Amino acid sequence: MSVLKGELRVNNRGNIQLRFQDDNRRQGIGDQILTKSFYETYQENPQALDRLEVEFELDNNQPCRVREVGGVFQDTPKPKTVNPKVFHNPYNFVPALPRNNITGELGDRKPIGHGRYHANHWTGRIAVKLTTITPLLIPDAAEMEEDAQGHKTFPTRLDAQGKPYLPPTSLRGMLRSAYEAVTNSRLSVLDPHDMRLAYRMPAQLGLQMVPARVENNELKLYPGTSGIGSDGRPEGPMYAAWLSFYNYNSTKPHRKITYPDRSLPQHGDHVSFWAEKFERFSHNGNAIFSYWKVRKIVKFGDNLGSAPNRSSDQGAHKPVGQELRQFSGFVYITNKNIDGKHDERVFFRDNELSDDEPISHSLSNDLRTKWKELITNYQEIHKEDLRKGWTSPPALNNSCWSRQVISGAAERQLSEGSLCYAKTRNKGRGYQVDELYPVMITRGLFNQAPITLLHESLKPATQADKSQLSPADRVFGWVNQKGKGSYKGQLRIHSVTCQSDDPLDDFSRTPIPLAILGQPKPQQARFYNAQDRQGTPLNQGGSKDSGYRSSNQGLRGRKVYPHHQGLPNGHWDNPQQDNTQRATQGHYPEYRRPQQNGVEQKDDQNRSMKSWVKVGTEFTFDIDVVNLSEVELGGLLYLLTLPDIHFHRLGGGKPLGFGSVRLDLIESDTDLRPGQDWSEFYQTLLPDEVVVKPINVSQCVKTYQNAVEAAYGGDFETVRFIAAFCRSAKGFDDNAAVRYPRITPQPTPEGEAFKWFVENEREGNNEPGMKLVLPDLADPAPASFPIQPTT
Repeated sequence: MSVLKGELRVNNRGNIQLRFQDDNRRQGIGDQILTKSFYETYQENPQALDRLEVEFELDNNQPCRVREVGGVFQDTPKPKTVNPKVFHNPYNFVPALPRNNITGELGDRKPIGHGRYHANHWTGRIAVKLTTITPLLIPDAAEMEEDAQGHKTFPTRLDAQGKPYLPPTSLRGMLRSAYEAVTNSRLSVLDPHDMRLAYRMPAQLGLQMVPARVENNELKLYPGTSGIGSDGRPEGPMYAAWLSFYNYNSTKPHRKITYPDRSLPQHGDHVSFWAEKFERFSHNGNAIFSYWKVRKIVKFGDNLGSAPNRSSDQGAHKPVGQELRQFSGFVYITNKNIDGKHDERVFFRDNELSDDEPISHSLSNDLRTKWKELITNYQEIHKEDLRKGWTSPPALNNSCWSRQVISGAAERQLSEGSLCYAKTRNKGRGYQVDELYPVMITRGLFNQAPITLLHESLKPATQADKSQLSPADRVFGWVNQKGKGSYKGQLRIHSVTCQSDDPLDDFSRTPIPLAILGQPKPQQARFYNAQDRQGTPLNQGGSKDSGYRSSNQGLRGRKVYPHHQGLPNGHWDNPQQDNTQRATQGHYPEYRRPQQNGVEQKDDQNRSMKSWVKVGTEFTFDIDVVNLSEVELGGLLYLLTLPDIHFHRLGGGKPLGFGSVRLDLIESDTDLRPGQDWSEFYQTLLPDEVVVKPINVSQCVKTYQNAVEAAYGGDFETVRFIAAFCRSAKGFDDNAAVRYPRITPQPTPEGEAFKWFVENEREGNNEPGMKLVLPDLADPAPASFPIQPTT
């Protein structure tokens, strides 16, 4: 919604008309759309408003609010009641549309430079006021304190006057991200994402995994005593023999099955063993599957001795009563990587079934590459966990990391003797190996790497001659990520000053433990992947492997953190007290980490703050611009004159609701002139005699909006990236709060946001997951998520 200029006319009977400055049109208005000060003046003396210049907003071509020139509409966010059983994810995406056909000022071109002031290009200073709508986190890393558990506590960064120091670079970053979004510019920074991501495959696919070993640069399959079905499933007992290794409540081997010298079998050992055939029964007494169980083991070539006695029933596992058989094979140890795991595996083959040689398959470069990408993905996902010294996934109690996670770079290469599982199909005349995996219940690779789904016109510019610079590159600057080349941009932010006398809430005696912030997970395709290059969400209910499947798909766009609309009064008060289990109008103060059994949870997963910048704190700053076209300047002014109750996001903790700020242009302190005016100014010795024509902000913004409409079609507000940006800036209008996913109406001390995603992906006939995708932020009313995403 743009702000226009006009003039009030009041006749002798007190009727008010608004004369539009742009087209001289006149329209009658009521006193209810006047600001409070105008209204009070009108009540005392209506004629005092006659011929007064004003600013106003239009709604459906009707004036809806009138204010003083340079003033600010005083509407403030209003609390609303929400339903705790629905929610919006704390991040979403603004679509990034292909730009290959975009020309003109929203397209790519060389920047105009800084050498002189160009006619018809704007140069000068923009004065801006920033007001905090929710607390602002500006952590001071230099004064950070860290305890023995790795928990970090931060004060607020202060300036020489003891007021919050808001770095100009932070403001520049905030504005650049928004400017990229509303001009649909190229991305300035792009993580490589040139390797395929991995996802958790359905557990039942583990039955299709055939044990394999690299021998003489080939894959040798070890299917045990079973034939390989057409879909890879065993036509008989499970392929690998079970080697009893762990007790239920410990990650250490129980040593019940050892070599004769009492040493434990090691990963990769070539062994001989006696095995007994077992069946696993369900609670209904039906046999589910059969398998071979290792009863006695020696290193290959050692004397195995006679067969042990037959076993008795072991709960749901019962021996089938056959004679024990002798095999040879290779020990495969993946570690106790899930609670309840009790066995490792021995890969073997039945000489009686498959003659003398194992089934062979070529080990192609494609299989090697996929293996490397998969293992790299495993290790990258858990890199931070390992850096913190974690020995197991935090959600598990009696487990440790899988060997592929902790074995480093060596595990990424398939070498002689490497053991793995091969997803295999029996094609009748031969076997087809499609993928290799480190464990049976595994992650699988998507078909496409994320970088392949980003349109070339959106990737960071790489041409050293600067001909590829998009609007954000030209205005905010550019650094070539793939070689030489840079441009300093045509904008500088400075003179950031805190104008409030008492800007901080101080908790230095009892620092506030913040909730844990989630890590980006682009492998969550239902959130990050789009079905097309317009950023359209994937279809709800699709299979997991439908993500990143085709090169015709796209990415959802630029990540944003929607404003938390409708927070109740007092939401940020008394954060030292744990009120996380107490809702106000359906909102929980989830920015704070709940206590566990009455004790604060402070560890290396979360951070604490000694203070934050209060709600309502005001800062001012200046933006110097040089040689901006009217479209480039209009895009910037648009961000500084957003409609009321639309906010930018700044600082830390944005997913938790921190850092919503309002920007307002201070027109009285703004001095913008085209190049020819600056030429006249500098050519006279009497600058006071130069007539300065103030910039028409509304007209400049309108020029930018017209350029967006011409380039992308439709009304400005309906262009996908504009609609999504505005939704993010305003927040959601429905009755759902913005927060991290959980499956309970109330937050829990354990957190466990992952459980919502597990439920969403649940397979089977009993309340399967809904396979929900992240709603489209460009929709007029984006849908919320239920806390139970099952049918």
